[in-house]
Amino acid sequence: MQPNSSETNPKETLSLIETMKSIGLMEFHQMAQECYESPEQYQKMVLQQILEFGRDTEFGRKHHFSEIKNIDDFRRLVPVSEWTDIELYSDRMAAGEPDLLFPGLAKYFIASTGTTGNKPKLIPESDPGAVARNAVMNLRIVALFLHFPGILQKGVVLPLSNPSRGSKTDGGIPIQFASGTTLNQSMEGTSGIRLAFPTAIFAVTDPATRDYLLMRFAIQHEDVVMILGNNAGRMRELANLADKNAVNILSDIQNGTIAGAGIIEERLRIKIEESILPDPVRASLLRKIFEQTGHLMPRDYWPSLQLMGFWLAASVGHFIKDVRPLMSDSARYMDIGYGASEGKFNIPSEIEQAAGTLSILTAFYEFIPEHGGIPLMAHQLEDQKCYELVITTWSGLYRYKLADVIKVEGFTKKTPNIVFQYKSGDILNIADEKTPASAVNDSIRLMAKKLGIDPVQVQVYADESERRYLCYVEFSP
Repeated sequence: MQPNSSETNPKETLSLIETMKSIGLMEFHQMAQECYESPEQYQKMVLQQILEFGRDTEFGRKHHFSEIKNIDDFRRLVPVSEWTDIELYSDRMAAGEPDLLFPGLAKYFIASTGTTGNKPKLIPESDPGAVARNAVMNLRIVALFLHFPGILQKGVVLPLSNPSRGSKTDGGIPIQFASGTTLNQSMEGTSGIRLAFPTAIFAVTDPATRDYLLMRFAIQHEDVVMILGNNAGRMRELANLADKNAVNILSDIQNGTIAGAGIIEERLRIKIEESILPDPVRASLLRKIFEQTGHLMPRDYWPSLQLMGFWLAASVGHFIKDVRPLMSDSARYMDIGYGASEGKFNIPSEIEQAAGTLSILTAFYEFIPEHGGIPLMAHQLEDQKCYELVITTWSGLYRYKLADVIKVEGFTKKTPNIVFQYKSGDILNIADEKTPASAVNDSIRLMAKKLGIDPVQVQVYADESERRYLCYVEFSP
């Protein structure tokens, strides 16, 4: 596939969405690698095809998509937007109204509490938008497999994802959660994947009961080789839960029961119990370890663990240090990828590195310099500089400001590698200093490390009357 040299006729070029739907994982990976050499041309192609797709919608007509011939036209006719600009469209789409932000009805909505208040955001997803989201997931999977070839044949996978509640909008359109969508897309795009637990446990509504069941089933598997989630802190909490409930978990594994989970609705209990077999040999081995050490830890019950996929960047990345001592020394860590309910935006490809290559085939991106200025395109970014991200997607988000600030950390060919830094609203600015809260957080943690102490939580309070900040730090016991 070659980019169209004209900015005015995207129909001359093979549809990116049709290409993503029709080719295999490795073929798509190779195509993406070739495109990284020409980010400007491929980003123009993506924008052309998105605008062509949305031309005859209410939003497209209002903003004269048919008159847009180039990037300058696009910026002149379509203003930068925020969620409040999209919300009215989303509400109407949720009620079942078609052809507003993109043709037809929404395929589904992704629920996100976000940072906009108590009312959850419902992010609409179109059919092409779902294809694009899945394509990024596929590229991430290929990156994992290149480092860990044949890993799925060696054991089972433990995904830490929110359950899909199966709710619908007033218009009857499904509502999903981003992490549940990611799990579904991972399974659809990967043959041979085996999970460490029966998916029926996602129907358990009580979080503590659901977590007990997740660990009860996962610990019965000695061959857990990969754990995928967002926040490593969740894995730490699950490991603590299993340790505290070790006696019940070992009893359930031995007897082929789920008695330690407590009260579960009978129909659901029967469905979950369909996948259980007693395993006295496994229980006996684990009980010996528990009696010798006084604890039940992942490094003992998952000795074959190879890959931990979590966010390695920003504040949640600090939880990785809490998880490493719990795991086998053989485990390696990769970033799970930067994204939001609105989409997935990069493809991490290196072990222990948070940055990933910008996914230039699945959305159009603009970057506002950290301290202000005109928006830039991907090929105009500078290494080690920070920018606020603005996205245009196949799912009706046009020049949508995520309130995310990203940092460029090197390039893959000519395409920037990006990593999330902080939310643009997290700025310390009582005296026009405009300091990112993340910078204060990092400074405190660096000083604490030099002093040999371990901060668990850092919070900054603005004392505007004295023009100063009070920094509260919680340390490990």
